[in-house]
Parts: sequence; C-alpha cells; structure tokens
Amino acid sequence: MKKTMFTFLLAFMAISIFAVNQIELIHKEAINSYNEKDYQTALEKFSLIENEGIVNSDLYYNIGNCYFRINEIGRAILYFKKALKVRSDHQAARRNLEYALTFTKDKQNSESESVIRSFWLKAFDSLSINLLAIITLALFMIIIVFISFMIIHYKNREKTIPLFMTTIFIFLFSVFLIISILKWQEFHSDDEGVLLSTSAIGFSGPGEDFTRVFTIHEGMIFKIERSEDNWSLIKLENGLGGWISKDTYVRIEL
Repeated sequence: MKKTMFTFLLAFMAISIFAVNQIELIHKEAINSYNEKDYQTALEKFSLIENEGIVNSDLYYNIGNCYFRINEIGRAILYFKKALKVRSDHQAARRNLEYALTFTKDKQNSESESVIRSFWLKAFDSLSINLLAIITLALFMIIIVFISFMIIHYKNREKTIPLFMTTIFIFLFSVFLIISILKWQEFHSDDEGVLLSTSAIGFSGPGEDFTRVFTIHEGMIFKIERSEDNWSLIKLENGLGGWISKDTYVRIEL
C-alpha cells in the first residue's frame, strides 16, 4: 500500500512538473510570436495558458495587447481591466487601458486615483489575498498570545505595557482584516461589463418594445445592476441607465 502511494505521488509530481514546463514553453513561444508581430498566434498561445486556469495580471495584460494589435478594442479593454482586477497597481495595464479608451466612440474615463487610492495602491495592492490572510491570522495569534500572557503572568501586576501592545496588535489586526475583506470582494466581484458588439441600444425595459434610451459602442465599460431573461439593466458612467441584450457584452470577472 505504501509503495503504491509513493508511486502515485511520484507520478503526480512528474505530471505537475511536465505541465509547468509546458506552460513555460508556450509562454516563451507566445512572447516570440508577439515580438515577431504575429499577434494572432501570440493570442492563441496566451489563451492556451489562460484556459489552464491561470489567473495572472501579466497574462491578462499580454492578451489585452494582442487584442489591441488585431484591432479588437472591446476585448483589449476587457483584458486590461482584468489585469487591473488582479493587481490594480499594474501601471502598464492602466496606461494601455487609458490609451485603448481613446479608440472608443463613446467618451469615457479610466478610474482616477485620489490621494487615498494612491496610498492604497502603493501600500496594499502588491499584497496578494493569500498573503493578507496569513498576516491577518498571524496578528490574531499574537493577540491571543498577549492576552493569555497577561492572564497567566499579570494577575496582580501592572498591565499597562501588555495592554498597550495588545491594543496596537488589535488595531493592526482590524486594519488587515478590513483590507482582506475589501480585496476579496473586489477580486470576486462581477458587477462590471464591457461591450463587445459594435453597438448596442439601451431600452427603458427588458425588451425591444420599450423606449430607446441610448446607444453605446464597442469598448464601453458599465455597471451591471441586474439581469432578467436575456436582458441586463446597466448603468453608464454618466448615470444613465437602460436595458441591453446579454449577448452584446461580457462581465469583467476572473
């Protein structure tokens, strides 16, 4: 039984190493194709990596560049947004998104960064969700240790210093817990969409029998309020809302 299990583990490790090597090989081929200006081939190879379930900001950025080069602006914007969804401090993806938006018929802006947002990008966006979770758990364990230490060793003694240290760690724990929750919600949210069709008409209700409200074009980014059958109620950057067909757009999700 032990020998069988050991053989199985060796086989699993061999398959995993082979898969990683294959992905690295495909990635190199994709980069070479892109550098040779064979953007369609590069796109196909990058897409093979994506289909393996890889979630990576640089991968989405490269796919976005390929789509931009073959003049599929809507999908280019989609993948630049996906890159920023994984890592919102990806400055190259942000610059290319801003540039791609200048090619859309509808005027729209990428997210502007406030001072607070800029601090968030520099301080926390480089941290992965897993790392934030580890830091939060570590802080929680430290708090438990400090409280236990006070209970055992400071029954009848001055507790000013231990209480002060515990308060600091509780504060840090609260900050990292909130950041972890916000980042998890941002990572898993799917309430934004990008129009991929050449154009789409927004109606006042879920159907073509309703009044026309607006017309939007490829590359438009919008909020998705809710869906009903084959229709979705969306909200544009200018606050205007309307129903469009689900077939005209894709959600920005990972």
